[in-house]
This record gives sequence, structure tokens and C-alpha cells, in this order.
Amino acid sequence: MNFINKINNYLIQRYPTIWNTRIVWMLAISLLAHIVFYFIGFISHSSPLSLQNSRVIDDYFSSGVIMVHIIVSMLMLVGWLVYMFKNNGFKNFYPTSNLKLFGQFMCYLVIVFASISFYFPYMFGFRTYINVTYPNNELVKNVNIINKAFPFLTFSYQDYELDRKASPKIFNELYCEKDPNLIDYNKKYFSTLGNDYQFYSIYQVAITERDENYQFKYPAAEYKNNVSLAYQTVENDTCYYFFKKEVVDVSAQIKTADLSFYNFSRKFYELDFSEIDYYDRYSNGYYTEPVPYDVDPKEGKNYQINKDLTALLDRNNPVEIKKGLNDFLEVSKKYQIKTNLTTDKWFDLIYFPGNFPIKNFIAEHESEYYYPTDSVALAVPEVDTLTTDIASQNVHEATQAAVVAVAEAAGVNSTNKMVDFYNKNRSRNYYEIRNLNEFLRNVELVKSDDFVSRNIHVYIWIAFFFSTLIFSFRVTNLRSVIFTGITTGVLSLVIGLMVLMYSMGMGGDEEYFAAYLVFIIATIIILIPFLFLTSASKLFTSIFMNITINGFVLYVLLILGIISMHQNDACRAQPGYYNSYPSKTCTTLLEYLDMNTSYLLLAVGLLFMFIYTAVIKKWRAVPE
Repeated sequence: MNFINKINNYLIQRYPTIWNTRIVWMLAISLLAHIVFYFIGFISHSSPLSLQNSRVIDDYFSSGVIMVHIIVSMLMLVGWLVYMFKNNGFKNFYPTSNLKLFGQFMCYLVIVFASISFYFPYMFGFRTYINVTYPNNELVKNVNIINKAFPFLTFSYQDYELDRKASPKIFNELYCEKDPNLIDYNKKYFSTLGNDYQFYSIYQVAITERDENYQFKYPAAEYKNNVSLAYQTVENDTCYYFFKKEVVDVSAQIKTADLSFYNFSRKFYELDFSEIDYYDRYSNGYYTEPVPYDVDPKEGKNYQINKDLTALLDRNNPVEIKKGLNDFLEVSKKYQIKTNLTTDKWFDLIYFPGNFPIKNFIAEHESEYYYPTDSVALAVPEVDTLTTDIASQNVHEATQAAVVAVAEAAGVNSTNKMVDFYNKNRSRNYYEIRNLNEFLRNVELVKSDDFVSRNIHVYIWIAFFFSTLIFSFRVTNLRSVIFTGITTGVLSLVIGLMVLMYSMGMGGDEEYFAAYLVFIIATIIILIPFLFLTSASKLFTSIFMNITINGFVLYVLLILGIISMHQNDACRAQPGYYNSYPSKTCTTLLEYLDMNTSYLLLAVGLLFMFIYTAVIKKWRAVPE
């Protein structure tokens, strides 16, 4: 206690404002609380299982930690206010200045912010644990192991179809047609399990012109000659049309047209440790569906993955393949990903030398045992589709009929033989691949997400408005603060009723009416303490002074909002706005400032508080 008394005596003699606000002791207590929350964040996700859920970075708000945060903050702030309100130097006419008065407000702001911002030490502790436990170099190594073994996790048949082949590079330059209505069966094509594939060379036409509906014009020459469109993509103000040119025979580069590991070309995960957008990171990631028809068919195909996998299969080294599978399972064990696969069991499911066909499928979840077949492949005779050199549509139909007959004899529904082949060959083995994906995404996100800039504005403004409320009480009195709240409520009710009556009676432009009504009333409120400081009742002026102190920042935000509303309407009034496609972008003042609006308003608020201390002192000097 003697130590505390000595410090208090030293502060009250030299720095009375600091002593009066108890900022030294509050910051010391806040520091201890921040250290505790840092430790909580460090141990919060010590189990890899806790990182296998979506949006782990939001666990602070979805778990009980936020409740502990609220309770600790309330206890600290209530205790602080009780001790601080024991003395009010300004009310007891101690000598003060504008700077000291503003300094009191800044002390309140710092204390409140320190007492409510425990989220940040928690997240720094969380990030420290992730960086220590999963260092970047080790994570990169493990992701490479995962990507190399991922092709052997046969979750879906789409990834192993012929159109997914990306190596040699010629397959990245060709377009694979799968629509039977668009395939030229008089030329080279490939077929398996009811699906047909034909490769075409393509050429590109770039179009920037638009029609009266602001749609990109279709190339006139191709339209006139009825050239088949392969696909199209849009980049900025240019639409790229890709048209089929001629059929290309790629038999020399294809070992088999059946589902095969030789066709797999998708990377499971790609690390990017740069700062990434929070929502973009969660909107991308692992997927199992085939590429949509309206997207560039090359999307999702990775030449290097297919090239390396092809080289591995060509070497046909069982020891090397087993090692890759075993390394993957070791990584999965470290990350505690649930699976019933073992190296030998997995190897038996996928190792069929030669063309390395797909004969078994693995479930993505433990519960997916809809078609248990004990990993026994469907006994459908293989058809040598590489030697099919069809001369006519009749031959094609005969071939299709033969395949249907074989499938029906094997008990497969001929209407969708590929799907039935998949269903009949699903094994009892599973691997929780989505948990692995969530784990990697969460680890990377915690490492790279800028959670400070994303959340600090909320804490700043909670601290700011709570500090203005305390400051209002300190410079006036409890009665003034209570009447301020009542007056604010009544004004809000009156404004709401006026806007409602306007919308019911006049109609149209309710937003402008409400905005300008609030602007006019707010302007009057701000002017009253200046105009009637000495002539009106002290309680009357204190009410409007308190409203001004607490609401000036919102007043500035309202002005920015009104300006932005006019800018947006002026932009929309431009000729051809509603006929444009894509829609024209109207950048308003608030959109231009973006998150900088928060910092700008904070600077304006602090500057206003410093200037307004002169009004507060004059109001205080007025007789009761």
C-alpha cells in the first residue's frame, strides 16, 4: 500500500489529470488482463481437431470467450468509474485549461479502449501458437505431400475423365467436347461408359463492341458461317469467344479413354501467405463438382500436377507410390484427420499397373456407406475405345448399343452408366477430406488475416461514444445527462412520426426528407449552446451541449451520407445507365473513403472535442 500511496502522491502533485482519471492503475490492470487473454488465445486451439471447423477465426465471438470478455470489461469499467467519481476537479473549480480538459477525455478514451479490446491479444496469442506449431516451411512441405497424394483419393469420377487431362501441353490448347449432340461421329472420338469425348483445336475472337442492350456482340463472321462456339470468357471490357476449328486426333498421347489416374490434373490446395481477404478465402477452396459449363474449361486443370503424376505412373514403382501414400497418411495423422485408410489398403485400391484405371472410389465422409462393395470392382468388360475409327453415325449407335448391352448384363442402369459405375464401386474406405481442407484454410487464414484492421473500428467507436458519455457526466451532472437521454428519445420519436406522415401523405424521396430533417434539427441543436449560452437556462443549454458532444461525429457522417446520396443519384441519372451491362459503377464519397471514413471521423471527433472544451468552460462559468 505504501508503494501505491507514494505513486498517487507523486501524481497528484505533478500530474493531477493523470491522478484524477486513474489511468496509470487502469492501464496496469488492463495489461494483466491482456496477458491473460493472450495466453487463452495461445492454448485455445492446441488440438488440431479444433481447426477442422469452418470459420475458426471467428471462434472468439461464437464461443464462451466473448462472455468472459464482457464480464471482465464490465467489472473493470464499473470499478474504475466508482473510484474516479469520488473526485471531480472540474466541478470543484480546480484550475484547468482547455488542454487539460481535452486530456481528461483522451484518458477516458484510452482507458475504455484498453478495457474492452481483449480480442486482439487473444488473436495474437492464437496466431503465435499457429506460427510456432505449424511453421511456414513445414506447412509448405506437408501441402506438397498432400497435393502429390491427393490424386489417389478417388472421391469422384469427374476428375478422372478424359477431358481433365492436362499433359502433354497440347491438351491445354485443345477443347474437349462432351455433348453428344455436338460431336462429329464421322471423325476421331473416344468413348467410355456412355460418355463421348472429342478434341478440337480452337481459335479466339476478341470483341469489345456491345449492342443496344449493352451485351457483347457475337462475332459476325462466325455467326454467318455457323461456327460452333466452344466457350467464352469476359475480362474487363473485352469478351473472348473461343470457337472450335477442327477435330484433332490425340490417340498417340492417350493411353486409355477410361477413367484413369493419367487424367487427373487438379491441385488440392495452394498456399498464399500474403494478406488475403477474409471472405474471399472462405469462398474458395476444395471442391468436388466438375467445372461449370459457362466457365473456361481449362479452369481447375493444372499442367504440372498432371505431368508429375504421369511421370510417377510411367515409372510404375510400387515402393515410390507407397511412400507417397504413407507420407500423406503420416501428415493426416499429425493433423488428426479421420480416416480408416492404411497404406496397404489404399495401395490395393488404386494400384492397377498399365493404364492405371479407376476401379474403386473412396468416400469423403465416414457415414457414406451407401454402396458397400468391399472394394470389389464392377465386372464390366473393357472396350478398346482407342481403335474406334467410326465412319458413320450408324457404327457409333451400334457401338453404343453394345456397351449398353454389356452394362445391362452387369446390372448397371444404362441411362447413366458413369454414375452407376461410380455407385457400384464405392468402397468401405473413407477420408474426411473436407476436414483437411478446413484445417489448411484455417491455419493459413490465421497466419495471414489482418484481423486488426478488420475489427479495430468497432472497438474504437465503442470506446469513443462511451468516453463522450462519461465526459458529458463529468462536465455537467446526472440530471443533465438524464434529461439529455429523454430529449434524444423524444426527438427521435418526433422525427420518426414526421417521416412516417410524409411517406404516407407525400410519398417519394423519403430518404432525402429524413436525412435533411435530421440535418436541420441537428444543426439547430449544435447552434443552441453558442447562441443561448448566457441567456437561456443552464439546464436547457447543457442538454443540447451533451447531445452535441455525443452526436457530432454522427452529424458529420450524416453530411457525408447526404453528399453520397446526391452523387449516386446524379450518376444514375446519366443517359444509358440502366441499359448498361455490366452496370456502370457509381463511386460515391463514402465508397471512395471506404474504411478510411472511420479514421477520418475519429480525427474530426477528436479535433471537435478539443475545440469544444472552450464552450464547455464558458458554460461552466455561467451562474446556476
